[in-house]
Amino acid sequence: MEKQIVFASHKQRFSLPIEKIEKIIQWEQPIPVPETAKFVLGMIQYSEQILPVIDLGWRLYDKPTIINDMAKLIVVQWQNQLIGVLVELITGIEDFDTQQFEYVDSELTIDKAYIDSFIKTNHDIIIQLEVERLFADNLMLAKISQGVELIEGAATSEEVAAE
Repeated sequence: MEKQIVFASHKQRFSLPIEKIEKIIQWEQPIPVPETAKFVLGMIQYSEQILPVIDLGWRLYDKPTIINDMAKLIVVQWQNQLIGVLVELITGIEDFDTQQFEYVDSELTIDKAYIDSFIKTNHDIIIQLEVERLFADNLMLAKISQGVELIEGAATSEEVAAE
């Protein structure tokens, strides 16, 4: 059995392995960051750090996620740091048998490296995402994340003045 968090975006169900999830939090309006990809919504303060916020709808469908009371941020581990992913709706945490997974291989015509597998259920097919590859080609997001690390590690003006 593999435990997955299942969520929706643009009438499609997706999942992520539960071990990649830090937390699910309520939507919070981020502070925009200039000159970023349109799916990078900005930054929020989260647990004493800055968290980049990504709109999954913009990333996958080139359409924004509709924000309402059901919208959530999934805080996931990405490249040894945390990132917030905006989704329309969390449908639950589910256990799937290994037989339900159909893994993507090079023989298929799917060229999206961020699709790890398809999970077959009685009523649906759920796309399991590979977080590390979901934003792998986005240099701007990597630069933002590096900037966050630099900002968090920067000395305050008082510390600089004391030297």
